[in-house]
Amino acid sequence: MNQRVSHSNLPKFNANKSQTSEILYQQPTAGEMKTPALGKAKNFAHNLIAVALVIGCISSPIYMIRGCADDVDRQHAQAVQYQAQFGVSK
Repeated sequence: MNQRVSHSNLPKFNANKSQTSEILYQQPTAGEMKTPALGKAKNFAHNLIAVALVIGCISSPIYMIRGCADDVDRQHAQAVQYQAQFGVSK
């Protein structure tokens, strides 16, 4: 049972050969650095949505608390009016 599988599709590698080129990094050209107008518009829209979301998350609890406080004040005024109208005392 001495059978060896032939892997003829595998490439032959040299032991000392480098697999990288000598130029590892180059500065991008001016053409590569330019962002298209559609990309700028999408970035602006994403930033605008993010800012709106942050403002909404900050302001919604403030308006909710103010609304609850207004309800408490209204209920207190109604209680005082009820007590004055019917003469209920504590």
